[in-house]
Amino acid sequence: MAVIEPPRSIEAVVSEGMELTRPVHRLDPLGRDLPGQGRALQARGPLVPVELPGGVAAWAATRRETADALVNHPAMRKNPQYWKAYQDGLIPETWPLLAIITTPTMLIMDGVDHSRLRRPIQRAFTPRRVEALRPRVQEIAQGLLAGLADHEPGTVVDLRSTYAFQLPVTVICELYGVDDPAVQHRLALDTSLLLSSTTPPQERLGAQTSIFRTMAELIAAKREQPDADDLTTALIAEFDEGGMSGEELAGTLFLMLIAGHETTQNLLSNAIGRLMEHPGQLAATLDRSGGEDPWPGVVEEALRFDAPAATNMFLYASEDVTVDDVTVRAGEPVLIHTAAIGRDDQVFADPHAFVADRADARQHRAFGHGAHHCLGAPLARLEATIALRALFERFTVEPAEEPATVERVPSLSSNAPGRVPVRLSPRRGGTQPSPRGRAQP
Repeated sequence: MAVIEPPRSIEAVVSEGMELTRPVHRLDPLGRDLPGQGRALQARGPLVPVELPGGVAAWAATRRETADALVNHPAMRKNPQYWKAYQDGLIPETWPLLAIITTPTMLIMDGVDHSRLRRPIQRAFTPRRVEALRPRVQEIAQGLLAGLADHEPGTVVDLRSTYAFQLPVTVICELYGVDDPAVQHRLALDTSLLLSSTTPPQERLGAQTSIFRTMAELIAAKREQPDADDLTTALIAEFDEGGMSGEELAGTLFLMLIAGHETTQNLLSNAIGRLMEHPGQLAATLDRSGGEDPWPGVVEEALRFDAPAATNMFLYASEDVTVDDVTVRAGEPVLIHTAAIGRDDQVFADPHAFVADRADARQHRAFGHGAHHCLGAPLARLEATIALRALFERFTVEPAEEPATVERVPSLSSNAPGRVPVRLSPRRGGTQPSPRGRAQP
């Protein structure tokens, strides 16, 4: 890792040409203003040298066209074996982001190895399997909302911990075949510790070790007593057939655990907050009856406006790659700034406005792009569509605090408020979802 010089003025950098050793922006490890950070980076260019926590330097892609070009470039790789600073031993083992980007999962694989690990999930986690979950997701959502309805009127409820969290973690654990509430809680807590920028290094290592220990116990239990209905058993069969290692199977379950609840929790937290901020758009969504279901569009706009993962790390150049007159040298890392891309004014009109029925909202990159596009995206969309419809059709939801006073999740990537404090009241003439997902009076 080359010595990083202090950030300089943008005029100086532009006049001399950008280099990774001269970052022009320090990313906030606590993510206190990710939209503002995205705007600041875009003002400096489509590919900007930035400094991450710990003095680690990377390029940040801030425009969709540039990001897509890099993601699809044959010389850009996901495996950290191409990261020169890491291979040279210049990234400390205690660096808080290292665990996520070096754990052996398909997230850091390329080519044949990536396909080898991705294929079992594609076969075991098909669109039909996801759609078959619809009635159960509806049941979970209604059960959680029934519990919220038991609160005294005027009680402040945190919808992030009681709803946005509980729904996806219940779904992913049921998919795994984990029905023990204590194990579910432990997995969720360990994941939160692993993703937080404020977790001390030893606690983060302990959380990762705990997750893998739980995954190993789960795999052993499912080998001894298979269950044809759960995803773990299906993946064991797929991995055994392909001659894949137990470490790779555990890594796959680890990756799906993180993606399976953290992303949806953030998506729901953000979407609930934005709909409360825009009551006219919420009313218009609720008033639409018949015709096309409006809630999937709301979900897409929430994904665009507040990408649940604000940054995606890393791509590495296996050789010099020039994009937009900027050269990424061999061995240098690139961060995809998903939050900035969602508000790219070269793609979206009035990008900093939340528009629930935006026609082109799905042009975001919240679930990635190209070969590494998130396999769990259909499930996240299904969960969010069901959860938002069920919540707002059953309750009038009002903020209990000013949004500006609510702390954000302290993370370089996890993009959401740390709480969603609200007051709920039954909606007059409320509706319940039908088995097909349509609202019924």
